Amino acid sequence: MSDGEGQTNKGKFSRRQILQTGGVLAGAAILPMPAIIGKANAADAKDAFKGEEMTVCAWSGGYLDSFKTAISDPFNEKYGTKVSLVGGWDQMVAQMKAAPPGKPPFDITVSEEYTTLGALAEGLYAKSDRSKFPQLADVQPFFLTARPESARDYGVPLGLGFSLPLLNTALTADKPLSWSTMWDKDLEGKLALDAGAYWWLIAISAIWGAKKDFNAFYDWKPGLASDPIFDALERLRPAKYYKDGAELSFLMLQEQASFAQIYSSDALGLMQNGGATYKTGIPADGTVAYGDWYIKVKGTQHNALADMFLGYLLEKDTQNHFIQVQMSVMSRKDVTVPSFWHNYPVTNDDLVKNVRLMTMAGLERLLPNFDAMGDRFQKAVLKTSKG
Repeated sequence: MSDGEGQTNKGKFSRRQILQTGGVLAGAAILPMPAIIGKANAADAKDAFKGEEMTVCAWSGGYLDSFKTAISDPFNEKYGTKVSLVGGWDQMVAQMKAAPPGKPPFDITVSEEYTTLGALAEGLYAKSDRSKFPQLADVQPFFLTARPESARDYGVPLGLGFSLPLLNTALTADKPLSWSTMWDKDLEGKLALDAGAYWWLIAISAIWGAKKDFNAFYDWKPGLASDPIFDALERLRPAKYYKDGAELSFLMLQEQASFAQIYSSDALGLMQNGGATYKTGIPADGTVAYGDWYIKVKGTQHNALADMFLGYLLEKDTQNHFIQVQMSVMSRKDVTVPSFWHNYPVTNDDLVKNVRLMTMAGLERLLPNFDAMGDRFQKAVLKTSKG
């Protein structure tokens, strides 16, 4: 995932480290629930938490700026707290693991399915009592049902992030907003593809190139006699595999590429910079996604404040503010969708139909062959870059 600041970095914590800890979804890493004592009723919260400091880790880059503007600054203003932010990708798992007991590097962290697997395997998260979050009643069922039961007591879902197609319609005319468009002969040599978080491009190639599904992606193995996923990927001819958001922006704005594989954290900024001819959003035939969950870190000294902040993330006003500055799909059913959001999944049925979430259970199946998949991808890069 690129962040617009040269950080296409999702994937630095070794998948082997997760495997060595045993099966997370089988319950091996589930922690005893810590005692949580509320400091005050909601009406007294401003006085109860005034001046208290806490650190939250959110995705780096433009997402972090949006989070500060729409969420943490208003929270601090409302409650008189001193919540600070740090940015990260999945290196936060290694940071939490390296921290001394009782002194985590942050109190709450963002986590998608892969980083959640790693952190649960290492016992790095603290549970939160779901009964403290009545706002969960207003969350789309998709978010909890996609989560294994063993992980549902850890944190709350703010929303979803995506890999999205971006078209410069001044160059692609009336070609459809779909991942299938990447295989259009007219776009050979006009694609900007991510070289960092390569598993997203492989998943896209499985579903829209090879016409398979996530099961084929999760169960991929090296040395297959027939490998339709990589056959599809190797039919692509990119202008370039970009390394970061800055390079992606250059390729699109200089019209070296007319179709880009982007991430929702970059999408709104790219559309604003590119102007009216840039089009992105969730295609009618769907896209792939990851969860944006916020989870309390084991060892935090701010349990009550952390739980209040997690509840704040689920509030309608909070999510309405965030969706105005970031192309996330929010977890609540009742947010006001801005006009720039193409094909936003309003209902739970829309989510089920158009969102292919890369699940924790699926990733556990993939992990034994993940390094081999990365090696195979590098060979595909060499082959496709020649064209």
